[in-house]
Amino acid sequence: MRRARWLFIAFAMAGCAHAPSTLPADALLQQAIDAAGGEAALSQAQVLAWTGEAVVVADGQRIELGVDTSVEPFTQARSDTWLRDRGRSTLRSLEIDGNQGWMTRGEQRTAMPIAMQRHERAQYAVYGLMRLVTLRDAGANVQALPDDVDGLHGLRVSHPHAPTAELYFHGDGRLAYLTNSVPAPDGDGSVAQRFDFEGTIEADGVRWPRTLRISQSGQPYFELHLLTFHATPNQ
Repeated sequence: MRRARWLFIAFAMAGCAHAPSTLPADALLQQAIDAAGGEAALSQAQVLAWTGEAVVVADGQRIELGVDTSVEPFTQARSDTWLRDRGRSTLRSLEIDGNQGWMTRGEQRTAMPIAMQRHERAQYAVYGLMRLVTLRDAGANVQALPDDVDGLHGLRVSHPHAPTAELYFHGDGRLAYLTNSVPAPDGDGSVAQRFDFEGTIEADGVRWPRTLRISQSGQPYFELHLLTFHATPNQ
């Protein structure tokens, strides 16, 4: 009897570890929207802009960058980066506009290879999902996921202009992390990645993660720490 009782408890605990979220998808999305500043502020936040400091891990090396970025989610983006130890004389720019993309270094502006453009467009689409109110756009869909092993509530989200992603939230609705898979920049398959979010920076009524870390295939890839942030209507 004692063995049977312990087996029952063990199975019950195992079931709890993967229990569905106690919040329906719509309620969890609303909680997340409220935590990020509310429907009105996020609806007005059609252009997201920030400055910050970033670290890229490439070929075992850490490259420290200054960053100045502006994103109109799902539509266009521009990011200027430079080596922090050498200043803006090393400036490089990346631009996405619909299904087109360019890279600029010095006076030379060149079109992105198609595979790279698809990769970058998918990367910048993440900021559209993070805006949350977009998950109520026509063609978008949200489904509740079982809580993760840390008890974070999850949503599987799809949007016509972004790769399908899984978003997990703290109990107060703040975004904790996001996972997705995007086209590889060289066109060879896809890349599984995870975005982790920490801290908060607030402007124009929007509360946004201050620090973003990306790992790809389980390895550190990119870290961004915001120094300034703005969320404004499209002019």
